[in-house]
Amino acid sequence: MMRPTTSVAVLFPALLAWAETSSVFNIEIPASLHRTNGYRHKEATFGAPTYNKMMSQRLYYSNSTLCVANEGLTGGYPPGGPGTTPYILMVDRGECSFVTKARNAQSLGASAVAVADDRCICGECYEFNCETVEPVMADDGSGSDISIPAILVWKTDADVIKQYLRCGTLSPCPKDPPMLYVQAQLEYSLPQPDDRVEWSLWTTSVDRGSEQFVVDFKKTALALGTDAYFEPHFYTYNGTEYHCTAGGAYNDCGNLCTNGGRYCAPDPDGYFDSGIDGKDVVVENLRRTCIWQIYGSDTSSQPGVGEVWWDYVAAFDDLCTAYLEKFTDPQCVSLAMRKAEVDISKVEACMADSGGVGPDDGVNSLLEREIKELVENNVYLIPECIVNTKPIWGGLSTSNVLTSICQGYAPGDQPAACECQGLESAPDLYQSCLDSSRKDVTTTHSSTTTKKTTTKSGVQWWAVFLLIVLVMLAMVFVGFAYWKKTQTQMRDQVRGILAEYMPLDENGNQPGVSFA
Repeated sequence: MMRPTTSVAVLFPALLAWAETSSVFNIEIPASLHRTNGYRHKEATFGAPTYNKMMSQRLYYSNSTLCVANEGLTGGYPPGGPGTTPYILMVDRGECSFVTKARNAQSLGASAVAVADDRCICGECYEFNCETVEPVMADDGSGSDISIPAILVWKTDADVIKQYLRCGTLSPCPKDPPMLYVQAQLEYSLPQPDDRVEWSLWTTSVDRGSEQFVVDFKKTALALGTDAYFEPHFYTYNGTEYHCTAGGAYNDCGNLCTNGGRYCAPDPDGYFDSGIDGKDVVVENLRRTCIWQIYGSDTSSQPGVGEVWWDYVAAFDDLCTAYLEKFTDPQCVSLAMRKAEVDISKVEACMADSGGVGPDDGVNSLLEREIKELVENNVYLIPECIVNTKPIWGGLSTSNVLTSICQGYAPGDQPAACECQGLESAPDLYQSCLDSSRKDVTTTHSSTTTKKTTTKSGVQWWAVFLLIVLVMLAMVFVGFAYWKKTQTQMRDQVRGILAEYMPLDENGNQPGVSFA
């Protein structure tokens, strides 16, 4: 099933910001085209890049938009086609989606696709169709089958490469193009500061693209334990920037906001007059933030892990999100919290103490923090996963996220859970691997007085103790039965011996021997 990706930049252009790339695209041969900091580009939000490994291959320019797959290897440069795989394929932007170009490049055997932009940044050129910023290379909703990395190279940078392949260093360009080759390099990397990876997930309480991931990834997160520090974030935008706090005719934000228009979220169902409103999403976002504060923050018993938070999101998705009319039902929310063993009173206190979400409430400290983090992390796509300060691409799946996390460790510091990579398609083997690699995790649920310690196999301590006691009782019973049997056999043997060798008295008894 395709997972939808919501572009915050499309909904709210003011939030569009430059995302720092985690890759380097450069030319190795010819040396005259090599640049110290590489060529400017944007990474696609789809595809499956391999982190901390360098791809160095021949580059072939198709001289087409590659909207039709079989047109990709004719009429390009160098003349005659790219030759055997692997190679990096450069194509022109336009006429079809980025995903279509990547899919066609993948079908032609390319190991990566570099799309050459056909529009320059305003100020670098004076073309009428220039762009103020380089666009996001976004998924069109069908990119889940793309397994190669894809990048969008800025026009002025891509033109240099294309010009060399067409003409070399000659000017004007000769009638017969020279046979020139370009060796390109593409490398994705994640910072590797220490033996702990910090990662976060940006989402919302109505984000269908991350709901199943949270359900699926819980066991993996617990297996990683404290070797990976996780923190969820929830997209809430600043209503003040859109005059949602203004009164009268200047406020046209409808039911999207709480706190007098300060904190807003998109309407999830598109019906402003019915269904779930943006303000409902803000309230649930705050509730999940508070649950994390209580069970997963630095002051909790499971910092960076927060098992209860994962349980609540899964319970809410099962009980409330699946039925839209129950999204705002207090009884459904309460049932989900009880199912996850959440201390309801603490959550309600957290929501109130942070500033509340009522129409007349003022500043909410937790929502203000989320807005600040949103801007600082340049988040413009929901859902978005960030590992060691770098956004990861290729889809929100257990396989992709675990691989990215494991590549974020310093060499030699990967935890045992990273050995489970590649087993995700075999659920039983994957779960067995996670169980064997999971560390002991102690968690105290505030809603009860029970302290639960989870062993490597996921069995609670009292169950292990009871099993040991039962085994010991069974051993004692078997031992006693064996002793009784040997005693009976010994008495029978003695009686037989005495009957053969000892004289009988006149009554037929053996003198000095009694069995009663």
